[in-house]
Amino acid sequence: MSFRNVALLGATGNLGSKILAALNMAGYTVTAIQRKDSKNIAQGAAKSIKVDLKNGLELVEAFKGQDVVVSAVPNPKLETEKIWMDAAISANVKRIVPSEYSTNLEAAPSQKLPIVKDKMEIRRYIEELANSGKVEWTSVNNGPFMVNYLWLSGWMGPNPKTKVTTYHDGGEKIVASSTLERIGEAVAKVLAPEHAESTKNKPIYVYSAVVSERKMTSVLEKVMGIKFEEQHMKISDLVGEADEALKKGDYSKMMNYYLPFCFTDEYLGDFRYQAWNEKLGLKVMTDNEIEDLARSWIEPPSSA
Repeated sequence: MSFRNVALLGATGNLGSKILAALNMAGYTVTAIQRKDSKNIAQGAAKSIKVDLKNGLELVEAFKGQDVVVSAVPNPKLETEKIWMDAAISANVKRIVPSEYSTNLEAAPSQKLPIVKDKMEIRRYIEELANSGKVEWTSVNNGPFMVNYLWLSGWMGPNPKTKVTTYHDGGEKIVASSTLERIGEAVAKVLAPEHAESTKNKPIYVYSAVVSERKMTSVLEKVMGIKFEEQHMKISDLVGEADEALKKGDYSKMMNYYLPFCFTDEYLGDFRYQAWNEKLGLKVMTDNEIEDLARSWIEPPSSA
């Protein structure tokens, strides 16, 4: 099985741009599918096609000749994702890669979380399409992004600005986390000829490192040469707050559900047991590499 031409939705976003770079590096011919009013430039794309993303006929034309459609659209919803998926089928696309890029969606408790409701609806729709022989699919999941705006936010672990770190239920629970570059690599790898058959019609899990809030705090303390003040929070309390808010139609606490998703045992945020790193040839970061990454987050790049 061999794919060559890939259409990419969301090609100029934080994650999409890394997926685009990885697909290019792997030798795919990438077409960026963008909104008609987009002024963003998809750096490295072979070409860019601007369409009305709600117009199925325009999308069918844009997808003609494509082997794969990859979505890196943030916060996907079935109502809109269904449009491009159906268009891909009409254009005879062989495989679709939906915008999952989540933590462990295979754990039964995870599937009931309000924050993954939309992604689970999309997953079920894709499975129906595949079961009826209309198209193949592969999704990539990666745990929380290993990025400074998450791991240095103080919401989950350390905040270098305030020198305060937040520990949930003690802060020792491990979660598999991925850099955006790793996610891009994984998308390119699952489509490669040597993996395309084995990754067909299934979710693929990858990670860069396994970390905890205490681990990331320890790394930052070493890199910065300081000690962080600790604040402790209970995940059950935060989930309770989110539940109460949701009953009132208040969605402001929705991200509280991400904490059990990552750090509560039954949600299986440490998904090393099902990760494809070894099969895909994706190395795990060493402690030194994690420290170097953290250092790059807090130290401005040199102007030399």
